[in-house]
Amino acid sequence: MLNPPAIDPPSLLDRAAAAVTWPVIVAWAGFMLVVKFRLAHYGLATDDLYNYGNGLYNTNFWDKWLFVARYEIGRDLPSLVFDHWQPTTLVLWPLVRVFGAHSLLVVQALAPAWACLFLLTIGRHFGLGAFDRLFTVTICLFSPYMMLAVMDSIEGFHATSLLLVFGAPLAWAAVTGRWKLALVLLLFFLNVRENAALYVLGAAVGYWAVRSPYFDGGRRALAALAIAGLIFWIGIKGAPMLAGVTNFHFSKVGNALGTSEVLKFNLSAVDKDWAAFGLWLWPALAAPGALAAVIPESVVLLIADKRIVNWYGMSLVFAGSLAAVFGVAWIRRRMPSASLGHALTAVFGLHMLGLVATSPLNVWGKSEVLIERYGFHVPKQSLAAARTNIDTRCRTSVFFQAMKGFGDLPYLQFPHPTQAEISRFIVASRRADLNLEHNRLQREFVESASSELMLRYQDSYLAVYERPTRACAREAGTNPGRD
Repeated sequence: MLNPPAIDPPSLLDRAAAAVTWPVIVAWAGFMLVVKFRLAHYGLATDDLYNYGNGLYNTNFWDKWLFVARYEIGRDLPSLVFDHWQPTTLVLWPLVRVFGAHSLLVVQALAPAWACLFLLTIGRHFGLGAFDRLFTVTICLFSPYMMLAVMDSIEGFHATSLLLVFGAPLAWAAVTGRWKLALVLLLFFLNVRENAALYVLGAAVGYWAVRSPYFDGGRRALAALAIAGLIFWIGIKGAPMLAGVTNFHFSKVGNALGTSEVLKFNLSAVDKDWAAFGLWLWPALAAPGALAAVIPESVVLLIADKRIVNWYGMSLVFAGSLAAVFGVAWIRRRMPSASLGHALTAVFGLHMLGLVATSPLNVWGKSEVLIERYGFHVPKQSLAAARTNIDTRCRTSVFFQAMKGFGDLPYLQFPHPTQAEISRFIVASRRADLNLEHNRLQREFVESASSELMLRYQDSYLAVYERPTRACAREAGTNPGRD
């Protein structure tokens, strides 16, 4: 197993780096919390947030497991675990039940900071000095693709943040030989989402190709790959087959991978952010065995034409930063002279300065643009008054910026016309210029169905309509909700 002694930068610089590392992590986490809760204040960061929040509210661990009415109708799925294979999401149930859906914003904002605790520990284990450990933390946290993924714009929260929550201690347990703990963490990690198996595949291939540090022998690599393969099969085929449904997203990706379009893949058309992602993590190139962990996921995303600035960036950047830890250790070990070591330290310093000076401004600017275009703060009084005018047992279509007042409804529907069509109640925006597409389509639906709708409540922010011809879900005999 790789365990190279690093050539430390000057001790004064090391002491300074050690003193600022924790404040940097805390300041980064505080900044991201401000960004996310500012978006939430203006009714943004609500889409996937209320997929997960509502699914956790509805979970009773008997006949409801991550049930969301949005996907029951739109995708014919009885649970979010068939949208993606994600039973690990259930660990968040007590958090949401005690602190509400917005606590998930905290999970996503703090997941990278939590992961960097293990990045620091792994760096120390492999002999990196304090300055180099600060460098690896900085390229992880301040990568534009990490910060944009954590901000998550309209979406707010995605369960992929749990890949960091469990993947970071898993990597630490593996490289330090804590194999029993690693096995437990591996099971949680693989059940975050089916693409977690791709990271295990990449790590195993990296071990067999160039002996990456994640395994101390071929038998453990093979065992991890077998466990990953089994859980992957359960998630995409076994469990959906038992439930009589299909894994929604894997079916889409599988179709893309299984068609002739793969043969027409055009590298020149790839989003240039992918190249920038690699450039910001350039020390990882010196540890190809560890870097191989990101390759399977990256290939699938490239073929499926996914952008790295989305939530996928969180796990990709962290895995790349882990590889950078090993890469920096390898480079330091082979520095032929102290002067070259000092030059490398200067390069690392400029690299950090560039990220710290640009990424927060970039993220803050993008969040302000979102607020200017789509932000709409609905006061609590309006949300509470509107809620008293609906039957909470009925399907209720709610526009995005009002979701925070209705996130615990057993039959929460989203503001798409197909969702509004089957809803007894519709909570619509009173702002004609609120241009999120689903909000606009919902308003157009309200106008077209006005003859069937009864106005139950309105103020300057929202309006509540009832469509008496639509039976409540309980009355219709489908998926009975909570009283």
